[in-house]
Amino acid sequence: MQESRVTPELAGRTGCRLAWVLGVLASLAVLLTLGDPGITIDEPLDVRPGRVYVTSLLRLGGGAFKPVAVERIYRDNAEHPPLGRWLLGLASTAFEPIEAIVRGGDPTGLFVRSGRVAPALAFGLLVGRVALEGGRWGGWASGLGAGAGLLLMPRLFGHAHLGALDTFVGLFWTVGLLAVMRATRAPRPLRALGGAGALWGLALLTKIHGWLLLPAGLIWIGWQLPWRRAVLGAAVWVASGLSVFFLGWPWLWYDTGPRLMAFFRTGYERVPILTQYFGTVYRDVDVPWHYPWFYTLATVPVGLLGLAAVGLVAGLSRPWIRPQAVMLVGVMAGWLTLFSTRVAIYDGERLFLPVFPLLALGIGLGFGAIWDRFQGRLARLALGVLLLSQAAGVIGLHPYQLSYYNALVGGLKGAERLGLELTYWTDVVDEPLLERLVEAAAPGERCALAPSLAPQQGLALTTPAMARRELLLGDQEAVATSRWILVHRRTAYWTTGIRRLVESGPALAAQSRQGVWLAGIWEQPAPKSGPQ
Repeated sequence: MQESRVTPELAGRTGCRLAWVLGVLASLAVLLTLGDPGITIDEPLDVRPGRVYVTSLLRLGGGAFKPVAVERIYRDNAEHPPLGRWLLGLASTAFEPIEAIVRGGDPTGLFVRSGRVAPALAFGLLVGRVALEGGRWGGWASGLGAGAGLLLMPRLFGHAHLGALDTFVGLFWTVGLLAVMRATRAPRPLRALGGAGALWGLALLTKIHGWLLLPAGLIWIGWQLPWRRAVLGAAVWVASGLSVFFLGWPWLWYDTGPRLMAFFRTGYERVPILTQYFGTVYRDVDVPWHYPWFYTLATVPVGLLGLAAVGLVAGLSRPWIRPQAVMLVGVMAGWLTLFSTRVAIYDGERLFLPVFPLLALGIGLGFGAIWDRFQGRLARLALGVLLLSQAAGVIGLHPYQLSYYNALVGGLKGAERLGLELTYWTDVVDEPLLERLVEAAAPGERCALAPSLAPQQGLALTTPAMARRELLLGDQEAVATSRWILVHRRTAYWTTGIRRLVESGPALAAQSRQGVWLAGIWEQPAPKSGPQ
């Protein structure tokens, strides 16, 4: 269990510099393409509360933490803890002037694209942290494989563009797990566990998923420390994490018990989300048990899956890295097993996103093991080419990486044939498509988005050009009274009318990848009259 065989190399400057480089490249790659995906369903719901947090603090100062102010600020957004929304609100407010200059402002007033800067930076931190840990475990080649493997996962890259909570969950969950794993081997483990607990607290403050780190951390502490020290260390870790969680969420400072119980109930007391899986539409609690396992295997490039398999086998066979490899396998299996029960699951991989940074560590171990095994220049060149070739999904589907399926499925065409969901939520309704709507529609004509799930979802897509021409997208209920219908392929929510419209003829304009259309504009010749 000692790391002496690899520590001199792993702690070297090369690995740290490599991690920094990969992290910066990851953030830059997202920042330079930040406005390419369309505004998705959760982004306004997460950015708006964040902006309220920021403006309330600036206006009220310490008064923002008084009971009346806390009730007003948090009561309509207490389904999630506030950390991720704070980050989105800070980014949205700070970069609003730049967006106003570059894009001419945001008619919705939310400046969601400015808020996206925060997850873009978080993604870079995540890639860098995974690369650093991979280097500590298996050498600089393992660090390179881990960081690059995470960066080249199309769906992770796609989520990093969205002003939502998911990338933050991946970051803080991974950082919290790696911190507790390192803390038990520190010269002063109790102090280190206190710091690791604070990082766990950040995961708790991001989303309810942070609580899944509790059993993983306790198991690791109990396994790695003598039992007396393990009991004390676990107490320090838990107390530190819960303290950060409580102090960081003012909503819990008053009426703590009822509000905490209401928060936990949001995990199962909620409106069901529909998802299409192999041609059948299911409620989120009724999807087949293999749903999370399938999406793990179907949404990571095949070459990276192969490297991960090699890496996990190599890690389990090496005594000095075996505990970490066992933990990786156990935690990933735990996540996927949990979501194989009647826990609500939908949106493909989104709800178990922390599995993928851990898988990237396995990819790094595999890349490093092969690199060390084959010393020849040609063999290493081939390995490098294999790794670089995995970028095809990120590049080829841009900016629709959330529609990625790997070669095991047959890409998007295979996914369409199998009856899988082809998009996330309106990420494919991007500005080029909306520009075609502006070109086609007369000022003030009625338009609608289909399908829609949240109130005013269509309105959140309004661009400056649409606002100038008074083109507002109504929600799905406005289809019957609208001339122009913008349809995206979240097919679980298609009505019979939408299907008939799509089948009536080709779209005026469409966005496609790999020969599969993902979103399009249809014209209805004689819509019924009604209020817009």
